[in-house]
Amino acid sequence: MDDLDDLGGKELIQSALRGDFELIVGYGEGHPGTWAGAWFDNEPAVRIVAAFTGDAAWHDAALRPRLRHPGRLVVESRQLSLSDLRRIREEIERDLGQRAAEAGRPVLLTSIGEGAGVISVTLRADQETLASELAARYGNAVKLRVGWFPFPARRRSHPRPPARPALQEQVFEGLEMSVEAGQQVLEAGDDGHGRLVLRNGSSERIGPLGAGQPLAGSLLNASLEAVGGYGGWIAGTGLIIDLAPGRSASIPVIYGTASTREDLGYVVPPGRYWLQVQMRFRPGPGGPATNTLTAPLTQITIIPRARPPRGTSA
Repeated sequence: MDDLDDLGGKELIQSALRGDFELIVGYGEGHPGTWAGAWFDNEPAVRIVAAFTGDAAWHDAALRPRLRHPGRLVVESRQLSLSDLRRIREEIERDLGQRAAEAGRPVLLTSIGEGAGVISVTLRADQETLASELAARYGNAVKLRVGWFPFPARRRSHPRPPARPALQEQVFEGLEMSVEAGQQVLEAGDDGHGRLVLRNGSSERIGPLGAGQPLAGSLLNASLEAVGGYGGWIAGTGLIIDLAPGRSASIPVIYGTASTREDLGYVVPPGRYWLQVQMRFRPGPGGPATNTLTAPLTQITIIPRARPPRGTSA
């Protein structure tokens, strides 16, 4: 194709293709009625995909001679233009905003975004019915995820990443740990917020320990297998724990009811679970986490979601 593969990682190849990418976007914006967007496709090789409605071959012939790396261009035909997708996005945002107001709780887990020629919508774990409605209404114009999993096929869309090396469990003499769960009873689909409390009951300083916040708790079943947790993205920040004797600190914790096992559905079944909170940390302020602290388990009960009043949406 060319010699760009010699650059190494996909990020470096994409950077080398940035000039061609911007040229393609400029061309597409000059044809707003047919322009369906551009994005990078990294498999089997890094390429630029440009999409149009109508005669894709005509746009291919117009674009390819202008590019520095024409072999990296793939032109596809789509049914909907970028302006069509943005209209659909606005319609979905209005609909979900109204549903959330009527139900008194959010139905959307993260913001709605534009993916590779589709509108990406991530719903809360209990919104399988809503996902069905959106799929029926918009078809392949939307890419849906409910909790941890894509919809309607409840399986991971990519192979599981290699397991990270297990971190060494650390024990500090005199360190007292407890979890204060803000909500010990959650309705299916909801999230809870609490905190991990650390107290130095020894005569020696503990720290400094570099960690992050908030922490994401996991739900364990009666066999202490991880089966659920918070299914959204977390914008974390760094944190340094440095405890003098007798001092304490707390770290925010978020936990949820989204299932992490395909066989259990999108949301964990009602019942009793154990909330496990672990703090990954490193000695000092820099470098990757090398150790972990695990707090005593706290019991959490999941109950079925109450039916909303008539005329409202769950």
